[in-house]
Amino acid sequence: MAQTTAICLLPFKRLPSVAVVVGDPLRAKRISELLTNVTPLAMNREYHTYVGTYEGVELAVMSHGIGAGGASCAFEELIQAGVTTIIRAGTAGSFDPRYREGALVIATGAVRDDGVSPGLVPLGYPALSNYEVVQALIDSTKNHPDVSSYGVGIVTTVGHFYDGPAGNNNKLWASAKVLAIEMEISILLVIASLRGIRAGAAANIDNYIFEREVSEKYEPHREVVHQGTYRMIRVVLSAAARLAKEDLEKRRETEAKETPAAQAK
Repeated sequence: MAQTTAICLLPFKRLPSVAVVVGDPLRAKRISELLTNVTPLAMNREYHTYVGTYEGVELAVMSHGIGAGGASCAFEELIQAGVTTIIRAGTAGSFDPRYREGALVIATGAVRDDGVSPGLVPLGYPALSNYEVVQALIDSTKNHPDVSSYGVGIVTTVGHFYDGPAGNNNKLWASAKVLAIEMEISILLVIASLRGIRAGAAANIDNYIFEREVSEKYEPHREVVHQGTYRMIRVVLSAAARLAKEDLEKRRETEAKETPAAQAK
């Protein structure tokens, strides 16, 4: 029998309960450097996985590449490996002029234009963040005074980065008060709901979409974006650690209740 998952090579039922996921393998490595007692667990294709300790609890960190198709493999196999909470830390383009480069957006849900999730369940099925994850991200943001601008709301997930003859729906989603656009959140939220785990996401804004459309320039490597990414990572790690601590406390409470019953038998 196989000892690891098929694509990401994760050991079955061996990972911590909470995982932070990012698109870029290099970002996953940099996040791992903020942890202690780090173990590089698996490296295959774009899927680089680390396990380490942050704020006293064990977390997993994993990269999933760009787009919903490859990311869905990562999310499914993290669940197979024992993860029960997944938080995505990514980047996004803003539809709202209040949230410019370096701002943080916390997703409460996502428009399912990812090109993958309709193969799993009809589009009428919502892509919603778990409320406990959303609250942990909001609280963590408030506890990081260097985060001066953040929004909470709906994002849209799309399957393509570069537009073609079909154009885009950016103005539609902006008029519908959708905050931002990115490429993986909706598939994460759908898979999490289907498999019965918690998930949520935060995104650092790396461009204002309507300014970018006019200038035809996309510059995600500016210092303001890098600083925003660093702040986002700290926010997400603290939220993940809080949820992992709560999981640990719940397990201890359950074990304490079960032990006397077992001894009585």
